[in-house]
Amino acid sequence: MEDNRRFRNHISIIIEQIGGGILALAVLAVSILLQSAEELAETDLSFLHGKTLIVILVMLGLLAVSVGNRIFAWANTYICIEENAIVIERGKVNKKKNTIGIRNISNINIEQNLFEMILGTCKVKLDTNSRSTADSTDVKIVLKKADAAKFKAEITRKMHRQTYGASSGQISGKDPAWAHAAENRVHTEDRDLAGGKTGTDGMEVLSSWEEDGEFDIRAEFGDIFSHGIFSVNIFSLLILIGAFAGTAATVVQILEKPDLLGSLLGAAAGIIVAAGIVLSALWDTVKDFIRYYDFRAKRRGDKIYIGYGFLKKMEYTIPVDKIQALKIRQSFVARIFRRYMAEIVNVGMGDEKEEQNSFLILYSTEKRMKEQLELLLPEFAPTAEQKTERLPGAVWTAWSLPGMIYVLVVGLSAALCTAVIPEHRLFIWLGAAALILTVFIGMILKYITDGSGADETFLKLCHGYFGKTYISIQYDKIQYLEIKQNFIAKACGIQKGEIHLLASSGDASHGIPYHKGDMHERIRQGMLER
Repeated sequence: MEDNRRFRNHISIIIEQIGGGILALAVLAVSILLQSAEELAETDLSFLHGKTLIVILVMLGLLAVSVGNRIFAWANTYICIEENAIVIERGKVNKKKNTIGIRNISNINIEQNLFEMILGTCKVKLDTNSRSTADSTDVKIVLKKADAAKFKAEITRKMHRQTYGASSGQISGKDPAWAHAAENRVHTEDRDLAGGKTGTDGMEVLSSWEEDGEFDIRAEFGDIFSHGIFSVNIFSLLILIGAFAGTAATVVQILEKPDLLGSLLGAAAGIIVAAGIVLSALWDTVKDFIRYYDFRAKRRGDKIYIGYGFLKKMEYTIPVDKIQALKIRQSFVARIFRRYMAEIVNVGMGDEKEEQNSFLILYSTEKRMKEQLELLLPEFAPTAEQKTERLPGAVWTAWSLPGMIYVLVVGLSAALCTAVIPEHRLFIWLGAAALILTVFIGMILKYITDGSGADETFLKLCHGYFGKTYISIQYDKIQYLEIKQNFIAKACGIQKGEIHLLASSGDASHGIPYHKGDMHERIRQGMLER
């Protein structure tokens, strides 16, 4: 793609934008028709006259307006690649022009859902370093697959030149040794990106994804299956079992009625809702078996490449210098069987649901996890051995005041409810006792699980109840630090805190559990030395 050439999104973006709404309306219409099937069968098409016809025409008109608006917006939206920026122009009458500096782009990722696979298109997603846009992808561009590869390669080349100051002779003013290395690196990058390697389909390969065809990690079926087992959410599994049992009982009751067809049509809406709950819980249980199909990852230079997907293919290109932290997770099941998986926290990612788990290493043994971490992210490998200290015993004293307040509030609420509905006294007090017991069990689990540690390079935090999550942060990535200490904690000589990172809201802040000593001073000193 040449600089300053304007181009549009692929026209299929219109279908993607309005397809979900049309599908929802269709499902609603079918549900209503099924409920009224008996009445409709006994009448002719006279119901289509008068007010009903007007309502239908109005709905069709609104749909046509929506489609027309999307087509107009598509026809008047252009993307332009300039020397140091990407410019997006929108509108015909009220024009808007958004400019994104190349140096501010943190990630260029490619996504391809099932519809896009059929059409041969894919979605290019650009994220920037900005905290203000950390909870939304800054730019989504739908292109044919070959055009997407060229677009990504061109932006990658420009990012590389911006990083090493290789454009317009900027290298010449640098230190000679550094300049020579940077210039060689840029020339190599240009040769790889623009040199024109050819894929099996004849398409010019411009992405570093295909530069050697080899990956440091490639998951087999057994690895994916194992990851899916250890990723199962126990609560989703219980919901699935309950919903399935309830649906089965309802169907059995319907089948026992003499008017089977009428009963099925009358209960159609309820069956659809119940089926939706079952399918939702089922997907939440088995999604990791499908989502991470053909998981592969590799480290090349200062970038990590991650790809996976069956129904939706994802390809991430992640600059290592944008990685803010490393997460090591254990689900409840994985904690029992001592299995670990790793994720990364980096600028721009984690802003959408499908990106909230930016996997680096699938569930595996501790030894294998460390080996793969050495291959993909050796900068964070030492923290895998780093220990965390459990909460000090004095934390129970610090928790005593909020605990007593909670018990008092629950007790007063139960007494008030008993005064209003005395006939349910037993259930009210059993419910209050269950609430208090739940919080107490949560405090015990938190005491067993939480902890923190700090060495010369990393701050490592541990949180969880049934599962466990470690997060390791290099001090120079911490935006700011906050230390908290109430009068009870001060008397006990303990404190807690919170750190903030440049990331999406889900990963922007992390609590430092109660601890003794001067760990916060070590964190502060590490921040000042960056």
